[in-house]
Amino acid sequence: MSSRIEIVHWRSFASGLFRTALVALVGVGVSCSSASDGSSGKGSSGTPATTGCGDGMIELGEDCDGTNVGTATCATATGNPAASGTLGCLNCKFYTNECSTGPTGAGGSVGVGGFPVTSGGFPSNTGGDTTGSSGGFGGITASGGTAGIGGSGGTIGSNGGTSAATGGAGAVAAGGGSATPTIPPDPGDCPNFANGTITYEGLDGIQVAVGTKSEGPTAPMLFYWHGTGSTSGEYAFMAAPVAAGITAAGGVIVSFQNSTGGDLLSGTSIFGAGDFKLTDGLAACAVKNFNVDPRRIYTMGCSAGGLFAAAMAAERSNYIAAASSNSGGWVVPVTFEGSYTPPYMAVHGAPGTDVVVVDFSMTSATAEMAWKQRGGFSMDCNTGGGHCGGAGLAGDVWTFFQAHPYGVSPEPYASALPSGFSTECTID
Repeated sequence: MSSRIEIVHWRSFASGLFRTALVALVGVGVSCSSASDGSSGKGSSGTPATTGCGDGMIELGEDCDGTNVGTATCATATGNPAASGTLGCLNCKFYTNECSTGPTGAGGSVGVGGFPVTSGGFPSNTGGDTTGSSGGFGGITASGGTAGIGGSGGTIGSNGGTSAATGGAGAVAAGGGSATPTIPPDPGDCPNFANGTITYEGLDGIQVAVGTKSEGPTAPMLFYWHGTGSTSGEYAFMAAPVAAGITAAGGVIVSFQNSTGGDLLSGTSIFGAGDFKLTDGLAACAVKNFNVDPRRIYTMGCSAGGLFAAAMAAERSNYIAAASSNSGGWVVPVTFEGSYTPPYMAVHGAPGTDVVVVDFSMTSATAEMAWKQRGGFSMDCNTGGGHCGGAGLAGDVWTFFQAHPYGVSPEPYASALPSGFSTECTID
């Protein structure tokens, strides 16, 4: 960031955060919203809807729910043309991408590729496929993804392990997922994901940037949060390598300009917990309509936005895969949504230098301590500079995100950071 931008931007930030500090001193509380309510579903069983799509019960208007497909099979769901494979469920409708007649290899065994369905009803992370040596196609997976279904003698993709001899489930190798995200219910009314600015749920100024839509559910998604006095386009210069990586992979970037109502999660109250209801809907829509991989949804931001990104990692830990904050952390305690703790990369300046009312090396340390207490993975990156000086580490952030799909296990950075990673970063 140039010094001219920094002076204009952060003078406004300081004024706002100082006002917030005064509010905090007089004891004004912060209210935290819960996840958005599920839309009421209806189902093929004829049972009236109770809690709707995502409750595991097939109700009026639903083909299936989560992993529950009833007695349906690939044959019945496709009318027999694609009778082999595993019938899945996506947004309470049959997901038949894994259903196939399957090419027949030597020995006549049918290889079944495809994307295994997680307990949340969404396909897992996917990558390149590998043809089985004596069967059809092996299962499809990616580094960090859950293993697919292998063909007879086939092998599954990168870091996936070897398939079973008769086309059974492939083993999960190092990097395979041990937890699955819970994507919020389909809100029904979804925006068009295209480059530009949208209004969603009555909130305007939401900037969207997208790549070319991928052919399968493999694309990443980023929620970016700007600093006080800045704009929704801040990600373009503060997180350029991340933005380039997201769009090159056919993904979606969402950056809010405004808020439904701010609170101390963002320090200066430029964003607030109510905004998570919108991110819930946008995440569900991106998974449904733009082939976003449910295991590759990330968040980051700078200053007040960095505080809010770290808060989102906790408040939406059921679907945020990993997070990074540039001069962020926590200024108030934050509650984790679920048992999963998204890996966290805290970037900040030098103690006593990265200061705008509060010392952001300290707010970063506060969040990192919360991660350690939960047994989660976190790292600390001290640029040695001033406020929001971490743009130069955005390439490392993208490397970090790529290595951390939701639920990755074992932790790929547990023993050491990868070769070429910034020496300014250390594992907590």
